[in-house]
Amino acid sequence: MTPETIATLIAEIEAGDPLDFSGLAIDAEGARRLMAAHFCELDRQLQDFGLPHEQRLEMMAAIAAHAMVENMLLHLVRLRRDPCEIGFRAWMERYGIGKAGRSAR
Repeated sequence: MTPETIATLIAEIEAGDPLDFSGLAIDAEGARRLMAAHFCELDRQLQDFGLPHEQRLEMMAAIAAHAMVENMLLHLVRLRRDPCEIGFRAWMERYGIGKAGRSAR
């Protein structure tokens, strides 16, 4: 695992769901490199702490899942405050949230 390989994988993921960096002091490539380096540093620290590969992988998956939950919450707050062109309900349904919410009522 290297920052370069992770940044490349992030770019491939973003190709299907591009992020908007307009108005920011960092571009997409810089953000990918920064997060990839951070992820590799976390892995190195976990290895230095003595965690074997499988446990490091589980920890990294938990860190990524936590970031996804945080990202979802930030999107929900933003969409409630200022619905984008796709609309709040459409965004929720895109991620399977709206349908579950209606059936739970």
